[in-house]
Amino acid sequence: MHMNLSKYYGKNITPSCEYCLYFSVDGEKEACEKGRDTALGSTCRMFRYEPTMREPKTLPPLTGFKPEDFQI
Repeated sequence: MHMNLSKYYGKNITPSCEYCLYFSVDGEKEACEKGRDTALGSTCRMFRYEPTMREPKTLPPLTGFKPEDFQI
């Protein structure tokens, strides 16, 4: 059963094998359970978004603050 995740994560998800339900990585070997090509950046009609596969982007370090900014 495939749940409609668009109501939770939006409809503007760019498809990528990296966070597809059918994508897996075993060591350095990448594989698709559906037998599709998993070349970098490739996508297919079988794409199903799996949010747990997505790695969050790292935030840039905070700059421009002084210790005085945090004193009451």
